[in-house]
Amino acid sequence: MIFLLEFLKKPEIYKFLVVGIISAIGVLSLTIIFTSFLGIFYVFSVGIAFELVLIVAFFAHDKWTFSHVKKTSKIYVRFAKFNLFSLMTLGINWAVLVFLTEQIGLHYILSESLAILVAFFFNYTISKWITFKN
Repeated sequence: MIFLLEFLKKPEIYKFLVVGIISAIGVLSLTIIFTSFLGIFYVFSVGIAFELVLIVAFFAHDKWTFSHVKKTSKIYVRFAKFNLFSLMTLGINWAVLVFLTEQIGLHYILSESLAILVAFFFNYTISKWITFKN
């Protein structure tokens, strides 16, 4: 409980959440466009949307969320780390998405919304301790 209270005192978690919400809206919107209007299979739509939104999210986190952190690595190194770990997050996202859609029978947009929530905590932890660390 004390860990949770200390965790919630950090302003970066709220910044990370704001970027995450904007990113989630972007992923969901692009997924709808790619799947419903362009006819791309929903799993591939999520992957494409995820990677496009990831670029914007990286710069938002680098310049705003973790602006207080003195960066010791070059921006392209941080971006490569962010992209690599985000691909791991995408794997978690896809697993939840496919399970909820194919096995449970939820609509792919609801499944993706839940998958984003699950992946959020992994992504924050990796970003804080590896990608944007001092």
